[in-house]
Amino acid sequence: MSVVSYSFILFITILIIVYFLVPARLQWILLLLASFLFYLTNGWQAIFYIGTTIVSQWGIGLILQKKNDRMEADIREKNLKGAALVALKKAYTSQKKKYLILSILINIGILCYVKYMNFIIENINLILEGKGSSGIDTLNVLVPLGVSFYTFKSVGYVVDVYRGREKAQKNLFRFALYISYFPALIQGPIDLYHDLGHQLNEPHSYDRRRLIFGLWRMLFGYMKKLIIAERASVIVHQILNNYTDNSYYGFFIVFAGVLYAFEIYADFSGGMDIVLGLSEVFGIRLTENFRQPYLACSVAEFWQRWHITLGAWMRNYLFYPISLSSSFNRLRKKCRKVFGNRMGRVIPTCLASFIVFFMVGVWHGASWKYIVYGIYHAVFVSGGTLLADRYKAMRAFFHINDKSRLWKGFCVVRTFIIVTIGRYFSTASSLDDAIGLFRATGRSFNPWIFFDGSLYNLGLDRQNFWLMILAIIGLILIDFGHESGVHFREVIERQPLPLRWGIIYLALFALLIFGIYGPGFDASAFIYQKF
Repeated sequence: MSVVSYSFILFITILIIVYFLVPARLQWILLLLASFLFYLTNGWQAIFYIGTTIVSQWGIGLILQKKNDRMEADIREKNLKGAALVALKKAYTSQKKKYLILSILINIGILCYVKYMNFIIENINLILEGKGSSGIDTLNVLVPLGVSFYTFKSVGYVVDVYRGREKAQKNLFRFALYISYFPALIQGPIDLYHDLGHQLNEPHSYDRRRLIFGLWRMLFGYMKKLIIAERASVIVHQILNNYTDNSYYGFFIVFAGVLYAFEIYADFSGGMDIVLGLSEVFGIRLTENFRQPYLACSVAEFWQRWHITLGAWMRNYLFYPISLSSSFNRLRKKCRKVFGNRMGRVIPTCLASFIVFFMVGVWHGASWKYIVYGIYHAVFVSGGTLLADRYKAMRAFFHINDKSRLWKGFCVVRTFIIVTIGRYFSTASSLDDAIGLFRATGRSFNPWIFFDGSLYNLGLDRQNFWLMILAIIGLILIDFGHESGVHFREVIERQPLPLRWGIIYLALFALLIFGIYGPGFDASAFIYQKF
């Protein structure tokens, strides 16, 4: 069931009405049934994978919780301290680690099988072909909706129980709701059990203001998707999919790259607005996944603003375990002896960061283009940390005030350019095509395409083209407002009733009139849904 469909609108309308009519203690059961119904509409075969994840991680969580409870009971009963306490904790940790490893193997095993197995087979076949051997047949595997998102949620849950930071959920069906909650399955966010699990199990009463705010956010999300992203995708796909046949090069490629940056932003953040707004109607607050990413002053800051929950997950469950591991502690000591105290700290941190961003690339998809995409960002993030002192010295040498608006503006533009160049890898159909895009970009620059009408021959007529540009400008202005602390829903809520409803109807009519949808239109899936 597409989120951009009449059936989905009907589905959530009925669900919202029933949600506030049933007894509050049954709301979580209704959400569980709705989540599995939504999941079934995307293919019944996928139930096996998410069902395996739910049952296995719930069971392992209970086992780990029993180990934690027994350890705490032993400590209290024996009144252990000092070396005896350390020895006891070490013994229990050793026992728990076996179940943690089993949990990770199940989760990552399923993820690798459905998402990466054919990629592995294809690369093995390339090696076998070079040696004159016959290849291995690829698998006909269904990639379940949201598999990357619910896998990371379940891993985070088990790790938190293992660490004693979270109590295991004893009720299988309540845990199933946390994993399968359908708004978060579409494209995230990746909420931890600590943040989401308890909200799903709590009763929520009807709140008019919350309902209005949630619907407002959903409306804004649909406007981003249908007015901006769907229009931008027409031009982007026309140029990037046909640049070799239609002689698109130079400014055409650059324009498509910039436009794709806003397409994926409107698409992804629009999807987030829809699911966060819907959850807000239910009284469930999902974690914000965006914070004006194109106003970031560095690539590292960009990733603190873009797909925030993925970055937080990578930091808590990959970066810290790697950087604080015994292997990295040994590396840190060696680096201090060779390079000094500061570089001794920085080099292992940069290496851990590099590994994390490499995995971010792998997470995005089973393709060499995504691996290179991750490495590309890893170079800038790790390099920025490694050379931070050099950059600071250069600014001092040239008497640059790094607090000035001019410098911040330069940094924002610089970061946007770096990020947009990196999108060559993620938007191209393959790594070879990405390299082809770079070559085509450098062939010839003809800025007259902005004046000779060439841009109106790419799938959008003049009116639709400028409507898209105006909508993008509006999106940028709204981001500037949010960055300054202006929350437009609250501003609208403070207006007199006639003006408030006038704005609501104006926005709704804008979506109905200018949105790309209707008979014969098949809304493309949200870009991040395929990840």
